[in-house]
Amino acid sequence: MSATDSPPRPERVGRSRRGWTLFSLRGVPVRIDASWFVIAAIVTYIFYARMSVTLGASGPGIILGSALVAALLFFASLLAHELGHAFTSLDRGLPVLGITLFLMGGVTESTREAKTAKDEFVIVGIGPFISLVLAGAFALAHAGVQPTQPFAAIFGYLAWTNLLLAIFNLVPGYPLDGGRLLRAILWGATGNPHRSTRWAARVGQVFAGALIAFGAWVLFRTQGGFSGLWEIVIGIFLFRGAAEAHARARLQERLATLTAAEVMGSMPPILDPQLLLHHAILELETRPSLVWAVGDPLVGTVSLPDVDAVPRRLWATTALAQITHDPSRSTIAAKESMTEVLARIVEAPRQQLVVVDGDRPVGLLTPSLVTEPTRRDR
Repeated sequence: MSATDSPPRPERVGRSRRGWTLFSLRGVPVRIDASWFVIAAIVTYIFYARMSVTLGASGPGIILGSALVAALLFFASLLAHELGHAFTSLDRGLPVLGITLFLMGGVTESTREAKTAKDEFVIVGIGPFISLVLAGAFALAHAGVQPTQPFAAIFGYLAWTNLLLAIFNLVPGYPLDGGRLLRAILWGATGNPHRSTRWAARVGQVFAGALIAFGAWVLFRTQGGFSGLWEIVIGIFLFRGAAEAHARARLQERLATLTAAEVMGSMPPILDPQLLLHHAILELETRPSLVWAVGDPLVGTVSLPDVDAVPRRLWATTALAQITHDPSRSTIAAKESMTEVLARIVEAPRQQLVVVDGDRPVGLLTPSLVTEPTRRDR
């Protein structure tokens, strides 16, 4: 599954607000969310139950070891699926924030959408394609070992799971890969990416609703069992994802007709780049939640947390110019469309952008201002 401005920042291995970062490939951090441990336990248990039937005479140690190897290779397959999305995005000039494995599988987060319907189709389609290739590879490996060996069971189950993963992802239920492929096809046919997203999202909601209904039917039919519960959980997750995509597309359609200058609000007074921090703090504390422009012409931007990050003993000798954010990350041209604003504000410092006319700061954009046009339309 893939999801959608600044280049991704290098991330250290270890715990972060997005999860545990395991490693990076081509600058793309690979993380696991805390919920991943739940699905890891479930997958391992399922493989153990299957192996107990297939390898019952081999002993509990071999069965458990085979289940663990199968689970490890399953998540490696899932990661390969997501790496396909990530690397194809990078090859087409789309920065990638990272890959996260979590309860519902995996997600590749990009900082912006593909520029063309063709790019979108290729980026999304590579994931299921990799899963199909892996299914074939594991099937060949299964055929090449003795049927009684543990690896025969491991390769056989992984061939089926990768095949099912590919088929499930090809279902046209947004935000699954199949739904995104449908969106790419509609985009190519209509030339309107936002309307195509809304249509694909509606199809996704129908699919999610059907999955929830099926899960509920199975759950009540088993009279107290847990069969069907997983379908309900997945359906709810997909329905929420499709609803959010529909709302986001509606917002983007409205914003596409506006520029940054038309939506921006007033900003705090421009600060002198040579102002020392022990004086600047008095100004910043008057509007602590905002980003402030430094210099006219603009040198950069600063906010209260930036000053707080500097040891107090240095405030009397440190000027604002020494701690400002690079304007390339924290500003947007007044004539830029609000669609571009929406793509860039997510990764801007404090999710705010200073609007500039040339190199002169003229306004400020905050998340509430960005969404205000659609609220007025309701």
